[in-house]
Amino acid sequence: MSKDSQESGQQEEVDLGPLFKAIGNIFDKFFRFIGNVFMGLFKLLLLLLTHFYKKIFWYVTAIFVGLVIGFIADSKSDKLYGANMFIETNFNSARQVYENIKQFHQLANKDKDFKKLGMKLNITEEEASKIRGFYIEADIDENGIAEMYSAFYQRLDSVSRLEMNYNRYKNSLTAYNFSIHKIGVASINKSIYKNIEKAFTKEISTNDYLKEIVQVNRENLIKQDEALLRQVQKTDSLVEEYLKIRINESKKEAIPGAGTNLYMGNAKSANLIVDEAKIVESQRELEAERRRINMFKVEQKNAINVLADFPEVGYDIREWYDKMKILVPVIFFLLLLGIFSVIRLGKYLDEESKKQI
Repeated sequence: MSKDSQESGQQEEVDLGPLFKAIGNIFDKFFRFIGNVFMGLFKLLLLLLTHFYKKIFWYVTAIFVGLVIGFIADSKSDKLYGANMFIETNFNSARQVYENIKQFHQLANKDKDFKKLGMKLNITEEEASKIRGFYIEADIDENGIAEMYSAFYQRLDSVSRLEMNYNRYKNSLTAYNFSIHKIGVASINKSIYKNIEKAFTKEISTNDYLKEIVQVNRENLIKQDEALLRQVQKTDSLVEEYLKIRINESKKEAIPGAGTNLYMGNAKSANLIVDEAKIVESQRELEAERRRINMFKVEQKNAINVLADFPEVGYDIREWYDKMKILVPVIFFLLLLGIFSVIRLGKYLDEESKKQI
């Protein structure tokens, strides 16, 4: 029995030997491959450095000529300026704002109808021709989205809460779900922004429905404020009367078990004495509500609120690839590199063809 076990162990050692050898060969080939890759990259780097070292004069000359041409081109071309305005939309007016911005961009960038654009912005046709485009995007704040999701989640039933999560809610949002938006205007005239600001703000929210709802909302706020004012005045009168009663009672001779009774409309017979502190507190709440209404009058005065005006002058919004002093030297450098590469490839092919002959 022991002899059979010994033979079985020797057989397993014989079987595992080739397996370990095969695994060793795989790792050996893998590390050799990695080494060859790094060696190839190193040789390529040396080849490039050698090439640039030998042709340094040509590349320096190409870059210098490109810089000169680029500076000349930039000095003769118009700079592109930009400026942003931040607005807050009321009464679901975001859709109307986005549609009007698209119309402005169409007139300036696509149709180039500067006459109509100038009429809308109350500027001359020549000034309108300096405008290159209008852009808008929602001013997205991650904290604001989290607050919106929290409020939305609280309104869901138990079944809907199981299906809804933060990422799904966030992906379902569109620009119309946000109240604050950034509007950008691109122009080659950096001083045009204040000239178009007033008319532009009016035009982007032009809509008969929005005009009516703004008017009705303002009338409702005024009526609420008037109603609150009447309540405050009544509360003032009630407090004054109550204080008079307190003063009169204090002048009388004290009678055990007696107190000042002020009968309220909802007072119960078991509790006829009213604490004037509650009336004063009610008065404070009414005054706070009036202040809130006054704030609404300002915030909801228009369909959109301008949170940040256009600056006095625009700022350069060109990217590096729009500046010729950068783009032209890069093009010259790559063009020269391509020419030398083609020449070198031609020589290599000639040498290979001669070897075959």
